[in-house]
Amino acid sequence: MNFIKRIIPYFRPYKQHVIIGLIFILIANAFQAASPWVLRLAINGLSASITYLQLWKYAALIIGVAIGSGIFRFLMRRTLITVSRHIEYDLRQSIFRHLSKLEPSFYDHSRIGDLMTRSTSDVEQVRMVVGPALMYLVNTVFGLIFGITLMLMISVKLTLFVAFVFPIVSFVVYHLGERIHVASTRTQEAFSDISSIAQENFAGIRVIKAFRQQAFQKMRFDRGSLNYMKRSIYLIIQDSIFIPLIMMIFGGAIAGILLMGGKLIIDGVLLIGDFVAFTSYLMILTWPMISVGWVVNLFQRGSASLIRINALLDRKPEARTIIKTSRAIPLSGRITFQDVSFAYPKSERNALTSISFDLPAGKTLGIVGKVGCGKSSIIALISRFYEGYKGQIFIDGISVSDIPVELWRANLGVVPQDALLFSTSILENITLGETCYTQAEINEAVEVSRLVQDLKDFPAGLQTEVGERGITLSGGQKQRVAIARAVIRKPPLILLDDPLSAVDAVTESAILANLKHYL
Repeated sequence: MNFIKRIIPYFRPYKQHVIIGLIFILIANAFQAASPWVLRLAINGLSASITYLQLWKYAALIIGVAIGSGIFRFLMRRTLITVSRHIEYDLRQSIFRHLSKLEPSFYDHSRIGDLMTRSTSDVEQVRMVVGPALMYLVNTVFGLIFGITLMLMISVKLTLFVAFVFPIVSFVVYHLGERIHVASTRTQEAFSDISSIAQENFAGIRVIKAFRQQAFQKMRFDRGSLNYMKRSIYLIIQDSIFIPLIMMIFGGAIAGILLMGGKLIIDGVLLIGDFVAFTSYLMILTWPMISVGWVVNLFQRGSASLIRINALLDRKPEARTIIKTSRAIPLSGRITFQDVSFAYPKSERNALTSISFDLPAGKTLGIVGKVGCGKSSIIALISRFYEGYKGQIFIDGISVSDIPVELWRANLGVVPQDALLFSTSILENITLGETCYTQAEINEAVEVSRLVQDLKDFPAGLQTEVGERGITLSGGQKQRVAIARAVIRKPPLILLDDPLSAVDAVTESAILANLKHYL
């Protein structure tokens, strides 16, 4: 029930298409149910005075019914599976948008591989529910309604005998479904584990090779893959039990119907055409009942995946206070810390303790200290990557928590320790895809960061692709791209977190001189 409640909002934009798809299922099942009935009339007519022309008529009807059934089954699949692809897109977009809203502290304790699995594999499992599983479930319901109604019209006794089969099938579906759900959840968790290990290895391949850790990392991945394989095999076993059990149950039902129906024919109560039609309806219902196992499997997998997705979507971003001041934006950039203390989430020790300073607008403040003393933490608090600190932080005399975070960050230029670049061109890493900058502004940013001295070494100049995380650039080049990215925006405040650690002394001196003139 919770699964249905959480997935219904994604259906709402496509409710008309869903209704049309359900109508196609209804019509397709009506055509399918008509075929055995026409066959019944034809066979019973053979025992009477049926003409050659009537026989051709029945044959044409059977062909027409088959064509109609095929057309509407194509339409139902095209309609409902297309809807499921749209829902998959919407769900994946919702996850991505939500992840972009979560605070950096969330990523401090989350595995990227696990987040990738929830955004890809888990979303696909949910799509299989809202598409194929839903389609087959409704198809089974309509098939049962048409089939049982017509079977009752042929023989109430035989239909009541078949009715005893359904409680047995329900019992099997319920108990195996529970086991499939548990197995599916554990399998998805194991898949997340190996995704995380693979992502870590790909991102840190240079460290692994430098320290000759290939064997250890292979052992980690082998262990995770083995665990995933074992859990997948267990899930396959649970899933594989279902269809044979259903087939055995229906095999017994068909044997019983042969005995009962044969006796009714011998006694003259049932015609041969009636018996053939009845068994045809039973055979038609056999596959939908067998597919119930597949549908249950999909629902259990989808439910397990949706629980994991909902756990992500239910995590609320840290509250951001709306603006309480009429002060104009942009701000001049005066920063005041008053007795600020801060500890990272899940950490028992303070990163900052009773920090106070007042930095006037237009001035420069350099913070030095030993490793781990809190230099980067001060920048993180100014950037509002973390909340939950004690004390007060003011911007131009306004509490930073009273300023909308996005408006505040529009006044910042940040150069972090780890100069992350995207797998695109140098120019797009500087402008971040914005097209509002003139060539003069781009040239100025490249000059201030002294990236200009390396342009001749880039095959395509600023259009050179840098590879994932800027892998084709040196550490110093990546830092200078990050500096250019910050200064091109001409923010009133620039935060530099050890941005020249990989730059040679001469270049460092030139950059500092440029920044002093720029600021």
